[in-house]
Amino acid sequence: MTDQMESSSRGNLPKIAGATLAVAAVAGVLYVNGGGSGKTSVVSEACAASRETSQRVSALAKGEVAAMSIANAPEPMPEVTFTGPDGKPRKLEDFKGKTVLLNLWATWCVPCRGEMAALDRLQAAAGSDKFEVVTINVDTSRLERPKAFLGEIGAKNLAYYADPKAEIFFQLRQSGQALGLPTTFLIDGSGCQIGLMQGPANWDSEEGRSLVTRTAEISSRPTPTTP
Repeated sequence: MTDQMESSSRGNLPKIAGATLAVAAVAGVLYVNGGGSGKTSVVSEACAASRETSQRVSALAKGEVAAMSIANAPEPMPEVTFTGPDGKPRKLEDFKGKTVLLNLWATWCVPCRGEMAALDRLQAAAGSDKFEVVTINVDTSRLERPKAFLGEIGAKNLAYYADPKAEIFFQLRQSGQALGLPTTFLIDGSGCQIGLMQGPANWDSEEGRSLVTRTAEISSRPTPTTP
């Protein structure tokens, strides 16, 4: 992508990022109530079991993570594609069975840069076969910068995921789920969206660790079957 194209993309994204905090409260209401569309008023069959998870962790969205909007009726995450550490395409379904904290970030986004060290510490403290912090970089040019930045802050626990065309951001923006950067999703092991946060957070705080570990614990339990 040329610098001109990047300039256009970056000219739009920071404006959206700057407006994030101003509209976060409204976004939270729309998210929790389904945006008034009526489609999320009924829990998707695929996410029926996830409703209990969201109900049980809703009280944990407090303190440093109080801005996390917990869904009343979880829905499947949209199908999105990005590149993995090996440069090969990855999808969210590749993480099925594992609770994921999915974070969209860019090096030009100051709030994003500010929370990356905390996300790295969260992965170090809570990462397991049941939970992973998945940070997806959406820089569109000078692609050496994200890795260089992570090296500068000493991030050693985050696998490097990226979308150099920022398609994942624009896709989620069109669905009303990403108003700016950073945007973070809490996704359970069934691939259902438990929570959404617009803006940064202190992710390795006691509240942050409690929210994600409890979600992973509940999500990993076998779903009871009816005889």
